[in-house]
Amino acid sequence: MFNLHIPCYVKPNSSARRTGIINVGIDKVEISVAAVPRDGAANIAVSHVVAEIFKVPKSSVQVIHGAKSREKTLCVADLEIGDDGETAYLQRATQILKAAVMTRNS
Repeated sequence: MFNLHIPCYVKPNSSARRTGIINVGIDKVEISVAAVPRDGAANIAVSHVVAEIFKVPKSSVQVIHGAKSREKTLCVADLEIGDDGETAYLQRATQILKAAVMTRNS
């Protein structure tokens, strides 16, 4: 099993139709959520967005750094990476995130 750490920049309080991955950059993923940054609501919303994209239970995604900041690190836990290894899985994960941007914008 593999734990994927995703550095991200979160834009809370966005319109509901703009919820999702906005951009996949070199060093971080930009995520927009409708939830307000109060009482952890935006963190929960970000976790739900990422869980949906990677098709994992919501409980598998946690904010491990930056809980009170727009800059966060998420951990997607217990991913099955197959026999190809970490490098190949990281490339697939990047493609999954980029596909989520294209899907949202189409």
